Amino acid sequence: MIISSGDVLSVQLDSSAMESQSGDDHRPCEVDHRGCDNSFFQNLNWSRHAVEPRTGIEFPTILDNLIAGERNSSFTSEVLVGTGSRIMKIIRIKSLKVYAFGFYVHPFDVCRKLGWKYASVPFCELNKQQDFYQDLLREDISMTVRLVVSCNGIKINTVRDVFEKSLRARLFKANPDTDYHCLETFGSMFSQDIPIHAGTTINFRRTTDGHLITEIGGNHIGAVQSRELCRAIFDMYIGDVPICEETKEEIGKNVASIIRGC
Repeated sequence: MIISSGDVLSVQLDSSAMESQSGDDHRPCEVDHRGCDNSFFQNLNWSRHAVEPRTGIEFPTILDNLIAGERNSSFTSEVLVGTGSRIMKIIRIKSLKVYAFGFYVHPFDVCRKLGWKYASVPFCELNKQQDFYQDLLREDISMTVRLVVSCNGIKINTVRDVFEKSLRARLFKANPDTDYHCLETFGSMFSQDIPIHAGTTINFRRTTDGHLITEIGGNHIGAVQSRELCRAIFDMYIGDVPICEETKEEIGKNVASIIRGC
């Protein structure tokens, strides 16, 4: 019997199947490996897109996060510092490319908040220091993680359940006495009937004043004022137990190269 991708997805692609989002799954993930050099920004074509190699999905090298009332986009532009992809094994012999992701940071925020502390540290060593990643999470630095769905069959409630589960665990780890109100507000934004299909973009953006802004398919679906929630969602990618360790290290190298040029 031949099983099509659509048949597999209709049965397997639910919140339990996607629990690897929580960071407990340590299977190798896909990342474009580079040596210990400062070539990431030199090799980017700033007028074009970077391609995540495993999925072939493109990411803009500069992300303009325009906010209502702002006129100069240069102050809100973030730069791409790493890409990766999430591969899920759904049956013994078949793997599914669930999504690709790009991680963006605001270079001026990085320099302003971390330049003084890390400018003298060799950037090839900096990405191995856990304090460095904790400072990235702790400081009010604008950053965005963009997910691009690479398969069909994912429902909006699945996205909500997967992120709620992971965020709840990370919020508890950071503060066992948290009241989870921010998480409830975050989850309530996903109650809308939002279609998810291959090519859909999901942006999670942290602002310097502690707002977590969520956009799906280019549409703003809500914002939560919570620095704790901001840290928790980006902890999924650069925290102690990231979704992809290799991509975390890649992000660290490239943020370090920004600091080197501060």
